[in-house]
Amino acid sequence: MAKTTKKTKPALDIVQKCPTGIKELDGITMGSKDNKLLTAVEDTGRIISESRSEATLLQAGALQNAIFNSANFSSIATDAKGVIQIFNVGAERMLGYTAAEVMNKITPADISDPQEVIARAEQLSRELGTKITPGFEALVFKASRGIEDIYELTYIRKDGSRFPAVVSVTALRDEQDAIIGYLLIGTDNTARKQIEAEQKQLSQRLRDHQFYTRSLFESNIDAIMTTDPAGIITDVNKQMEVLTDCTRDELIGAPFKNYFTDPDRAETGINQVLREKKVTDYELTARSRDGKETVVSFNATTFYDRDRKLQGVFAAARDVTERKRLDQVLQEKNVELENARAVAEKTNLTKSDFLANMSHELRTPLNSIIGFSEVLQDQMFGPINEKQQEYVNNILTSGRHLLSLINDILDLSKVESGNMNLELTVFLLRELLAASMILLREKALKSRIELRLDLAPEADIQIVADQRKLKQIMFNLLSNAVKFTPAGGTVNVSAKKDGDFIEITVADTGIGIREEDIPKLFHPFTQLESVYTKEFEGTGLGLALNRQMVELHGGRIWVKSDIGAGSRFSFTIPLTQAGATELPANQPEIAPSGGNTVLVIEDDPLTLDTLGNALQRKGYRALRASSGLEGVELAQRDLPDLIVLDLVMPGMSGFDVADRLRDENSVAKVPILVLTSMDLSAADRARLAGKVWRIEGKGSLSTNEFLNLVENAVGAK
Repeated sequence: MAKTTKKTKPALDIVQKCPTGIKELDGITMGSKDNKLLTAVEDTGRIISESRSEATLLQAGALQNAIFNSANFSSIATDAKGVIQIFNVGAERMLGYTAAEVMNKITPADISDPQEVIARAEQLSRELGTKITPGFEALVFKASRGIEDIYELTYIRKDGSRFPAVVSVTALRDEQDAIIGYLLIGTDNTARKQIEAEQKQLSQRLRDHQFYTRSLFESNIDAIMTTDPAGIITDVNKQMEVLTDCTRDELIGAPFKNYFTDPDRAETGINQVLREKKVTDYELTARSRDGKETVVSFNATTFYDRDRKLQGVFAAARDVTERKRLDQVLQEKNVELENARAVAEKTNLTKSDFLANMSHELRTPLNSIIGFSEVLQDQMFGPINEKQQEYVNNILTSGRHLLSLINDILDLSKVESGNMNLELTVFLLRELLAASMILLREKALKSRIELRLDLAPEADIQIVADQRKLKQIMFNLLSNAVKFTPAGGTVNVSAKKDGDFIEITVADTGIGIREEDIPKLFHPFTQLESVYTKEFEGTGLGLALNRQMVELHGGRIWVKSDIGAGSRFSFTIPLTQAGATELPANQPEIAPSGGNTVLVIEDDPLTLDTLGNALQRKGYRALRASSGLEGVELAQRDLPDLIVLDLVMPGMSGFDVADRLRDENSVAKVPILVLTSMDLSAADRARLAGKVWRIEGKGSLSTNEFLNLVENAVGAK
């Protein structure tokens, strides 16, 4: 039986195959770890120690040989100096060496990480209190002292690659208990290391996630808590401690409802969350330890574990005490404002009703003053001297200005009180625009301001609107345009169709309006606080009234302006209100039956309307063309009895029109009366010779004189 150094270690007999037969290795002490290989070795030892026959030894050697040549373990046996004597199949597979390459040539230290070997020597030296030389001694020192030794070590393969291994070292002893070698059994620890690294990474991620979650939990401005399904608090943040004036330890384990003025409502809230999975804006009043009450708004939801098992309720409470107070104050202020607004509206309606009803009483005496002033001005009751004429003119001008102001105030009051109604009629838009411009023509001429009308063909239609109010809108816009346009400027009136609306624009080249002043324009009794107020008279009512009347029609009004470049006031009137009807191009007004046809070709809208109206009143059928090309087309179509022609026109001039008309056989014999404000040269007159009936100057020709010329021309035809 083999000897043992310690009673706790079984004595094993190991055999080694030799060329001459079986060589018995007695007294090998091995560790007793729960290891299949070591267990098998111990079983082998017992067989050998209990059976001394050669047959039994051969059987034991076969078993041991199978174990040593297992591919699952690296089995390396060395002599006492550490030189490798046995290198099994498992070692060959793990390390890439053949047994012949290492046996009797190297030690296990030569295939181990040198830095780890040095570190192990230093560690053992400190641990055992003796100097241990780095190298093979460091790998087997504990085993050489009979101490069980299992450690981790990095092996280096033949190709230089490395892998972690778990090594179990056992000293091999003879019958005299002398060490004759060492057995190093190793397993590849790569898979376990990878698992450990992954577990370590997952553990770190879990810790990071827990830290992040806790940070969010604690840094939240709301009071946060969790409860179990029974409403018992399981966790809180600092804000919850502040809200209740209790510590975290005091709160955890206590019923949630205990910290509110209405525990039943608090419990109802928890039950509602459990039933509906969440609640939002659930208000409660928290009461702290010192009695302070705080109104909070709760948002809560249920939470679950990974198996979807209900864990409890997560709730966040926001302090809304100040918001509730401000809401109450705002509500009270709104009630006060509503009451004040109702009083103001009632007062305003009373004022508007009074002014609207006083219309007759205010206008009647003023109309008398204006009427008598006109009588005096016309000297119907006898001549008056120059001074008296001056006074009468002042009275008449002031009276008319005051009447205009009263009319504006009364009209605005009617709108505000709801007493202004639309009197819808069907009329030609062209006629209304021209008539509005005629009202300002004299004032524009005095200021050397040119008035223009640009009517798009699709806008030359009949519309349905309140004619008087639309004329008043145009008069207000044109008055402002002329008032704020310096001498030599231009005021242009244009109209176009825009979907179901007619868009009318009054554009001037005046002083313009600052952008910050534009919002003030349409407010009643508002004038711009600038040099305008001192230089130009006005009441600030015209544009406000315009807005009211435009909106009463169902349209809108707006303005675009640049300082020093002029302004563009535009407004729309709906066409769909009564189905506006487009007229054939330049449809003439109906003249008394049997009247001769006179075609007027004139680009100035005011002159065109003046001549056209004069002809109509005299019984002629008047055709109107605002351009040379349009005039030629109308002449060819309607074959007029006389053509009244202006010479200076954009596009086709009057000279070109005369040439074209004389080349058309159908109208070649129609007389042409030229009306011009030009001083014609001899060459100009020569060009017209033989093509026109007569040439007259506009400025020196009165209306009656013009009609006499027309009558002569038609009669001479």
